[in-house]
Amino acid sequence: MIVMILFMLLQTAMLVFGQVALKLAMQNMPEWQWSWSFIWNEVILNLWMQVAIITLIAANLFWFWLLGKYPFSQIYPLTSLGFIFGMLAGLAIFHESVGYWQWIGVVLVMVGCYCIARVG
Repeated sequence: MIVMILFMLLQTAMLVFGQVALKLAMQNMPEWQWSWSFIWNEVILNLWMQVAIITLIAANLFWFWLLGKYPFSQIYPLTSLGFIFGMLAGLAIFHESVGYWQWIGVVLVMVGCYCIARVG
């Protein structure tokens, strides 16, 4: 059970890191244009976009492996840890405000993940 939780923490952290990289890529991008030069220069050559794509592909490949190894009813609910990691990333990296109800939500998600992980 501990190994499964550690793998899920790693996979979820990879997903959140990929989304953070995507957000960083989009923050520095000018207004979207449907032209090949824009897509080439602002999307394909964007370092943060490249990091995001590579990380998200790796996270999904890891997820495929996890699906084959562990019960779906246990690992899928643990993906909700991404809500917590994402909120903490918003707080730490993007300096977003986090309200009282969001912290209550974090506690509820953690309790739910604990209960789900204990069932195995």
